[in-house]
Amino acid sequence: MATTGPGLLSLSDVVFRFGYTRGQLGDIPESSMPVRVELIADAAADLARYAESGALPLFLKELIRLEEVGKDAGPPLGRGLTGWRKIVVGDRDWRIVFTLNTSETVATVWIIGDRDDAARYEDAERLLRAAGTADPHTARLTAAMFEIAQARQAAKKARRTR
Repeated sequence: MATTGPGLLSLSDVVFRFGYTRGQLGDIPESSMPVRVELIADAAADLARYAESGALPLFLKELIRLEEVGKDAGPPLGRGLTGWRKIVVGDRDWRIVFTLNTSETVATVWIIGDRDDAARYEDAERLLRAAGTADPHTARLTAAMFEIAQARQAAKKARRTR
């Protein structure tokens, strides 16, 4: 398994350990991943909720694609979210709303949610206002995936011991 640095796993490694294969996620290049994806706490919680629903592979595919292609993963937004971008997930069912730092090496995912465009974008604007000029507290995508895997494993173990 390839790592991203000393002791660090790549997202592909985490996906594999989570029990998915690259084939299940679709056509994703094996090249190095130039953009680090981070999630704010709300987005990580959203991702965990979708893991419970079985939709996780759809989101993983798009988040890995974001790591691969950066800003080209989704079109830009306008109005109060100029500089933000969106990724459409599934059959236009869900959205991932993200920003990139100025060097385009870190993508911060702010929203992972249902398609309701107006509500999702209002949530993003609310988060932007709340953050102000400060950088939001984020977790790397691999860390969020690890936490989801740990929670699923603990729930499975709890079901077995009943």
